Amino acid sequence: MDFLLDILSDGKQVSARKMFGEYCLYYAGRPVGLVCDEQLYLKPTEAGKRLMKALTVGAPFPGARPHLLVSPDDWDDRSWLNALVRATFDGLPPSKVPKPRATAKPQRTAELESLPNLGPKSQAMLASVHIDSVAKLSKLGAVAAYAQVKQSHRNASLNLLWALEGALTGLPWQVVAREYRTSLLLALEQHQNAKVPISGHKRKNG
Repeated sequence: MDFLLDILSDGKQVSARKMFGEYCLYYAGRPVGLVCDEQLYLKPTEAGKRLMKALTVGAPFPGARPHLLVSPDDWDDRSWLNALVRATFDGLPPSKVPKPRATAKPQRTAELESLPNLGPKSQAMLASVHIDSVAKLSKLGAVAAYAQVKQSHRNASLNLLWALEGALTGLPWQVVAREYRTSLLLALEQHQNAKVPISGHKRKNG
């Protein structure tokens, strides 16, 4: 992963976050792909397809939608790979523009609206505990953010936890609930026992 991030450092816009032992790849704060089993999977866009040397698709995990599969053999082509990741970012659907609200209820932010899985109710609950940006949500991680909301909103269900993890990883919440339910519940239990914020749902050893 360090090698891949070094290759993609030309534009200084690429970052990664470890998820379930694999990695989610971001460009300018937006998920553009996944790195699973040492394979790079980029979100399929028309611009990305045109740049592919050989159009190869694959699923990063069972049940996932097809992604563009970039073989590690092509990672050494630095300029091409940087251009491909940028083209993938440019080809993503534009972020939704927030609509004005006439009430004094907590306002949703354009940043949170751009994330998948988070509807108006979820955004309002996050805003009520001052989690009103992607940066704040990413810093806390899904588990700590959910625990913080749960303290103020006892009726917040576990669906919010699945949605938060999906929002940060780019995965549908249904996939998170099906594939990662156990690990997230264990992380939530650890967090509640420790009573300290943690980043993501996995804790570093030691």
